[in-house]
Amino acid sequence: MRSSTPRSWKKIWLQLHWYVGLFGGALFVLTSLTGSLLVFYKTIDEWLNPDQLIRTPGNARPLSEILAGAQAAHPEWSAPDTLIFPLHDRDTFHAWFKDPAVAPTGEHWHVVAVDPSTARPLSDRRWGAFFVSVIYELHQELLLGRPGEIFVGIMALFLLLSVISGLYLWWPKPGKLRRALTFQPGNSLIRTHYDLHKLTGLAGAMLLTLLALTGFYLEFPNVVTPVVRWFSPVGDASPEGQPQSELQAGVSKIPLEQAVAIARMTFPNAQTMWIGLPQHERDSYSVGLRQPGEVRQAGGQTEVWIDQYSGIVRRITDWRRFTRGETFLSWLFPLHNGEAFGLAGRWMVFAAGFTPLLLYGTALRMWWLKRDAHRRRREH
Repeated sequence: MRSSTPRSWKKIWLQLHWYVGLFGGALFVLTSLTGSLLVFYKTIDEWLNPDQLIRTPGNARPLSEILAGAQAAHPEWSAPDTLIFPLHDRDTFHAWFKDPAVAPTGEHWHVVAVDPSTARPLSDRRWGAFFVSVIYELHQELLLGRPGEIFVGIMALFLLLSVISGLYLWWPKPGKLRRALTFQPGNSLIRTHYDLHKLTGLAGAMLLTLLALTGFYLEFPNVVTPVVRWFSPVGDASPEGQPQSELQAGVSKIPLEQAVAIARMTFPNAQTMWIGLPQHERDSYSVGLRQPGEVRQAGGQTEVWIDQYSGIVRRITDWRRFTRGETFLSWLFPLHNGEAFGLAGRWMVFAAGFTPLLLYGTALRMWWLKRDAHRRRREH
């Protein structure tokens, strides 16, 4: 039996690359372009909705008043699940409420913006009903819920396969590297589009690979984390693994200000990013902080769990003491949205989101030109 020749292998990879691009290309374009928008989603949201910003920054009101202001938007609901702190001088507090009228399988969230200086609610928006939230859900789940997340996660692997097959097809023969790295002017229109396709793919290959791998993790963390645990310990971050408060008869829970103060005493150089409020009698406060040097800029990766009755610190997550596995996982989201490398990293990811559009456009154009050429040859 004759073994496969390099030419036959190249034909197989070419067909694989073609069919993956044909059937997955439009989805690659959709998820990549929405991902580009999400790199600057907060800036875009503030630009589209200036009512989310405060006009006259001043001294912030106590957290208890901020909470009361948020609850004024939904007085019939329990406390918000999370209170996110302002990120800049004109930013507001954002309280996240879970709509109790919706079943857990189809939960809806409301985001209430509260003016820090007046504790007055400025807006009440349902997640999934305003522009950036629609873009977020379109990017993450194609507006299809968990089935959409599974589909997007699988398509991330197909994107990876498309990149790998494209690099294989591009790989030059000895002495042909210079030609493979340059655009050849004066060629046919098909060859011109081929050069545009190969050079665009080559320029974006590394970032697309990174985005595909990190995107797969974000859709399937429960698949990736056990694999990482084979090499390094990783703590349990699931809701079931969070520390519990100890019930005390006749004792009220401590106020928000005290919980935040305890967390700040634990990490005095950290910035408070958010606080998770107890939803049940055994829950603990969870205070998210960002220490200097943390790679996760918008949310931080340091966390303190505090007993809601006694104020005892039940658990600490300190990014400086992460295992190698925890450090690896902590980098994946900041790499996916570019914040790991600051504003320059965000712009790189933003630009990379347009790569699939260029690849898909040049591929379709080549297909159309070849089809037209074949048709004209048949007619003559």
